[in-house]
Amino acid sequence: MKRRFNFTGRKRIAQEGIAINIEQRDDGAPPSFTAEIDLSGLELPLDARVIVEAYSGRAIIRFPWGTVGAMRPPLDRQLVDMPVNPSFRIKVVAADGSGVLLAMANRVRPHREERSGSLVWVEGKDLGHEVWRLSFAGTGAPTLLVNENIAGISDAVRNDKAFRALVMPEVLRAMLVRALLVEGYGLDDDAGDWNELIAFVQSFHAETLPARERDDDEEARKDRVRWIDRAVGAFTERRFHAGDMYAGTLRRA
Repeated sequence: MKRRFNFTGRKRIAQEGIAINIEQRDDGAPPSFTAEIDLSGLELPLDARVIVEAYSGRAIIRFPWGTVGAMRPPLDRQLVDMPVNPSFRIKVVAADGSGVLLAMANRVRPHREERSGSLVWVEGKDLGHEVWRLSFAGTGAPTLLVNENIAGISDAVRNDKAFRALVMPEVLRAMLVRALLVEGYGLDDDAGDWNELIAFVQSFHAETLPARERDDDEEARKDRVRWIDRAVGAFTERRFHAGDMYAGTLRRA
């Protein structure tokens, strides 16, 4: 039975009082999420039910979150079969079974915080005939856009080792080219946007980062290009075993 809500007279929940974090997994399990919700000042009945919905396109997962007076997040908050990077709704519903929607926040975007070791935030988007694209739009970490029109793309990004072996090294290469060759990052940039990326690379590639090139310093630029090649090689060796994966692909073909 499809549940219907009565939207008459509902209050708006300020998005500033909501903090949602999605926790990406590298072990094949679906991502999960946490949510902190502040309903103070709305004067809602303490027994009203709180519901958190994750949605993307037609996919919706509803999570009961206790009541206004006693919020209790469910133990299982996995986003099973949910396309990448969903939005969220927070609903407060009357406890009398009438379906009256007392308050709501819609289109809540999760904070872009991933598990340690993840390179980028992933987002589904209509890319036409492209499978994936790396976007440096906006501020902060870049976003790996994947074509939401391709069936199974979300699962492939998380779980398909062959797909990840083909894509993630080139994602890392593009990020390093942007940081080191386009924006000229240097180790003395203590407050730079690329500190986390370089620290991640140096966790498996200990070679010292070459000094930033000066104007028309072609040799310094070549040093950085070679450093990027070796860093991507070290990343691939650490994370992926190409021979095994391609052998498996050939056997399946």
